[in-house]
Amino acid sequence: MKITAIGLGIFAVYLPAAAFVHRNYIQVAPPIGSAVELMTRFYFDYPDHYAIRSYAINPRQFPDVSRAIVYEDQTPLPKENVAIFEDLGSYVVRFQTSDGSDPRTNGRRYWTVVPAN
Repeated sequence: MKITAIGLGIFAVYLPAAAFVHRNYIQVAPPIGSAVELMTRFYFDYPDHYAIRSYAINPRQFPDVSRAIVYEDQTPLPKENVAIFEDLGSYVVRFQTSDGSDPRTNGRRYWTVVPAN
């Protein structure tokens, strides 16, 4: 009985707070490929470009990343917005968002994908 009351109390606080903030949890399905990595820790590289070091997609497993694609949610970014290069035994993905916004705050998810053969 006590656990039920606590659970209902938490729900009673959460529901109005979630409605006030206008946030819903929506699970975004990742793109499909032989290797998929969600990019989460961006650093500002130079004007309008951001970079991230890839740990799931590395030169040992994937020596040729010329086919790699960076997705913004479910939409691939144009090739001219993306550069992937090797640095200290891992890949660095440098990219520009589709609208020039900051990927750390724009609410979109970015994925690096190596397509299946």
